[in-house]
Amino acid sequence: MEDKKVNYKSIAKNILISFVLTFIAIFIIVILSKGGNFLGIFFEIKPFYLILAFILVGISWILESIIILLSLKLINAKILLREAINLAIIGNFFSAVTPFQTGGQPFQMYLLNKDFNVEYGKSAFVFLIKEIVAFIVRISLFIAIPIFITFFKFEYNLNKGLNIAINVGLLFYLFISILILFAIFKPKVIANFINRIIIKIFPPKTSEKIIEEIEKNIHLFEEGKKSINKGNIKELILIFILSISQWLSSLFLPVILLKGLGSNSPILSIIFVTVIFLLSVVYVPTPGTSGAAELGIAFLFSTFLPRQPLIAFILLWRFFYYYLTIIVGGFFVLKEFLIKRKKKS
Repeated sequence: MEDKKVNYKSIAKNILISFVLTFIAIFIIVILSKGGNFLGIFFEIKPFYLILAFILVGISWILESIIILLSLKLINAKILLREAINLAIIGNFFSAVTPFQTGGQPFQMYLLNKDFNVEYGKSAFVFLIKEIVAFIVRISLFIAIPIFITFFKFEYNLNKGLNIAINVGLLFYLFISILILFAIFKPKVIANFINRIIIKIFPPKTSEKIIEEIEKNIHLFEEGKKSINKGNIKELILIFILSISQWLSSLFLPVILLKGLGSNSPILSIIFVTVIFLLSVVYVPTPGTSGAAELGIAFLFSTFLPRQPLIAFILLWRFFYYYLTIIVGGFFVLKEFLIKRKKKS
């Protein structure tokens, strides 16, 4: 199989766009908060909290790697933990630099095919299973929000416009998640719909080849589904538990950063707002949800910190949650697609 070409210009452009959008969003927030020496606040944070933040990010990556290992076990594909870590971080990098986070899984599927001879249809099935488990985890956490409100008597009031924005984001998230569910149980219906579009767009010879490839991968996908049996229940339960643990590591990241900046807000309050934020911005069509993410954090978390520490919190959270992925992931991508290729040459 031919090596997949990485469009470095497109990656650089998307990273630049994300930086520019972040800068614009922070500039707007600084203007609205009437300036201030928010940069000096970074030097007041205790190193202990920053170390904890790095540890949480590392735990999240390791948990995702183990989830990939267990997911591949469903189709009897075996890889080492270090290879799974490589897959996870490269996937996170390409998700971070593409709109709607769509770039990660195609590159993971390509690497599985190139390095481990896992057919695309089977790897598509593996990642859909992984996504559906993640969907169940997110919805479970979302359903838990009313329980938090009822039992812990927590109230968080948002203005009408922000409530509408959040509700639209959550509805869009649910719509995409339902499509993922439908694709798992009715892949042929989705394939037939795509085939009709392909026939209208491409010339006959090209469309025939594309449709043939789709049909082949649908067959492999169905074969992957058949590999799920009662013996796989243990792996699926473990994947679910690890997915919850991975999400909790993401939810506790802002808790640690807020505590480091001097906030005394209740942990459950912070987690509640973090769940709302992560579910509502997940499908913002900018690389890494840049721009919308910074403004969303400013609106939702303004109750936890004064204005100047809030700006520092936004920058810190975006660094650990997004830009650190680009930095570390960029190294892994260069190693995979440049250094290894040169060695082969």
